[in-house]
Amino acid sequence: MTRRRILVLLLSLVVLLSAVSLAVNGASKQKAKIVLRYGDVNPEGHVLLESAHFFADKVSELSDGRIQIEIYPSGQLGDDNEVYQALQMGAVDLYRGNASSLTDVGNMQISALALPYIFRDRDHFWKVCRSELGESILKNIQESGSRMVGLFYMDEGARNFFTVKAPVTKLSDIKGLKIRVQSSALMLDTIAALGANPTPIDYAELYTSLQTGVVDGAENPPASYYANKFYEVAPYYVLDGHTFSPSVVLCSEITWKKLSKEDQQILLKAGKLTEEFNRNAIEAADEKAYANLRANGVTITQLEDPEAWQAAMAPVYKKHGARFLDLIEKVKNVK
Repeated sequence: MTRRRILVLLLSLVVLLSAVSLAVNGASKQKAKIVLRYGDVNPEGHVLLESAHFFADKVSELSDGRIQIEIYPSGQLGDDNEVYQALQMGAVDLYRGNASSLTDVGNMQISALALPYIFRDRDHFWKVCRSELGESILKNIQESGSRMVGLFYMDEGARNFFTVKAPVTKLSDIKGLKIRVQSSALMLDTIAALGANPTPIDYAELYTSLQTGVVDGAENPPASYYANKFYEVAPYYVLDGHTFSPSVVLCSEITWKKLSKEDQQILLKAGKLTEEFNRNAIEAADEKAYANLRANGVTITQLEDPEAWQAAMAPVYKKHGARFLDLIEKVKNVK
């Protein structure tokens, strides 16, 4: 074999090895790309969806586009309980859950934050969520064995009642009404303690249920009440603020364990940035919602007897708060 032929063969081998290396590296980079599915029951345009898109953008930015989050609004992936099960099985990656609907999922501390009137106001809410206490409650979601990981909090606003036929201004006004609630024991008992009839209905069916008289009312934060156009069929909204339970963005534990430590930190960092975005956005969204509701002829009322509503919650705290007495005290003592 001539020297020239040997040289040609060597060069050919180098080219071949380079091609193999590029193919391997290309495949590796392709595998490194991650797409995560994120669900929410609210429609596009809702402040919680704006916050979700902000989170997705930050994750993409921090990962140089390697991690992409696909957002499925309007309950496309299912209602709360359906998606919690999907998270546990790894069929869904991320979901914007809520402390109220998580009360029946295991024995996690975040259930205490769904108790009625536990927060004094929005400032108290965020002081708890951004404190060491709030962080420990978030970590407890996974530690409780739920097969889900709590990433960060979001504020969806105080939940208030809205009704179809007449305004509510005092406790006697709500007695006997059929009120749609999330399918959780805590919310069922909260409504019953007020003397109303709790009626669990899928969120996607609520508008029609109000319209056809299946229920007399429901409860939602102002931004959700407005974004879902419930005011069109239930135009009476009372600022009772019975629940100020935090939203929490959850990750399937199966998905979480597949992520590298670096990628886990990217989600957590993007989550903290989203908390700040959401905190500012929800205040603006509430103000906008109230202005739009008034413009659409909604009757917004205040309670004449707020002390009576709070006193009615005694049996609810006795039943659902007994296991969290120390935690409840710590939350109330946050200044």
